[in-house]
Amino acid sequence: MKIPTAIPALLCIAALPVLAASPVEVRFTDPAQFTDLRYTTSDDAHDTADLADELRRYLERRGPAYLAGGKRLAVVITDVDMAGELRPSRGSIYMLRRVVRGIYPPRIDLEFRVVGADGTVEREGRRELRDNAYLYGKYAHQRAPLVHEKALLERWLATEFPSPK
Repeated sequence: MKIPTAIPALLCIAALPVLAASPVEVRFTDPAQFTDLRYTTSDDAHDTADLADELRRYLERRGPAYLAGGKRLAVVITDVDMAGELRPSRGSIYMLRRVVRGIYPPRIDLEFRVVGADGTVEREGRRELRDNAYLYGKYAHQRAPLVHEKALLERWLATEFPSPK
C-alpha cells in the first residue's frame, strides 16, 4: 500500500504549532527606553529590536533545559545595560565604538513567573542581574554581540532553577 506524498507533509505542517510552542515566553517592557541596548562599531551595527530579539531567542532556546516537565516560564525584561560603554570612534564623531572595561559591567533587570503544569503560579519575582567580574570569565575576550549578557542570563537560569532535566 502506497501512502500519498501529501499526507506526511500535511502531518508535519499540522505538528508545527505544537513543536514551536516553547515553555518560555519572553517580553520586553520598552527596549527603546532601556539604559543601553545597542551595539554600534565601524564594522557592525545592530539596532535595539535586533538585539532584544537575540536575547529573546536565547532565553527561549536555553530556558526549557532548566524547567521540569510541564512548567512554563514567563520573563519580562525591564532594562538592559550592555557590558562596556559607547564612545566616539577615532576618525569620526558619528561612529561609535563599544569600549569594554571592568567599570562597565553588564546588567539586566527582569521579572519572571514560573507556572506549573496545573496552571498554578509556583514562583515569581524580580531580579537585578549583575556581573562585576565579567572580564575574568571564559567570555572575557570574545567580541560577539551580547556574549556577556547571554552569560549573565545563563548564570541566572542555572542559579534560579538549579535542577535541570
